[in-house]
Amino acid sequence: MPMLTLSPRAKSITLFVSIAVNVLLISAIAAQALGTSGFRSRDRSAESRVEGLAKHLPRPDADKLRKAFAAHAGDLPAARAELTSALEGLRQALKSEPFDPARLEKALSEMDASRAKVKQIMRAAVVAAAAEMSAEGRARLADRGRQR
Repeated sequence: MPMLTLSPRAKSITLFVSIAVNVLLISAIAAQALGTSGFRSRDRSAESRVEGLAKHLPRPDADKLRKAFAAHAGDLPAARAELTSALEGLRQALKSEPFDPARLEKALSEMDASRAKVKQIMRAAVVAAAAEMSAEGRARLADRGRQR
């Protein structure tokens, strides 16, 4: 069986590609092992969003935001359950055979209404907190919204 011989240029290209692939693989493995945030999903819960806002406020204003959220948080489980149900309705509408565009439109409307309820609860908490906050706290809250 004849042996394949590579030109010096082909050997250089092969070596370069091999090293580049190894560096990329080692970097990906190291990033995964070190727990960089690029490999994790972001916590999008209402509680984490409130904490994200609160950490940029003066302590007394942050406490007011947390207190206002706690006062409105009791309404969230029912609103979240409704949103989950609406999402399941959306999935079922998309999977249905024969496909019914009117059913999908209804499911999308129900999901929009459910999301609006969750947003309204969060808005009510922010409005209640802002009414009690200092001018500095409201300014920081306003600046935080601009940074997104």
